[in-house]
Amino acid sequence: MYEHMAYEGLFDDLPDLRAQGLGAVVAANIRYEAARRGLTQQDLGEIVGRSRPAISQRATGKVPWSLDDVGRLAPALGMRPGDLLVVPERARVRSDRGGW
Repeated sequence: MYEHMAYEGLFDDLPDLRAQGLGAVVAANIRYEAARRGLTQQDLGEIVGRSRPAISQRATGKVPWSLDDVGRLAPALGMRPGDLLVVPERARVRSDRGGW
């Protein structure tokens, strides 16, 4: 799912779930999925009813995404909400090898 060459390196800064928490994983997943679909922060803001600056704060992890935001974004990204809460398989493989 995350092997497309255009997105190579996008998960290089993926947070460690144990060290940085679930909120950081959600933010990284939303950034990746939005980029894959060519969605801007403005687009995400329209989906969840927030301003672009508010989306920027969430995308960078300064403010956590709410469960309501995740619930609104997931279908727009073609996903289930729980999919955004899981460390991507590619990152899990790197983590198992001692990466991150």
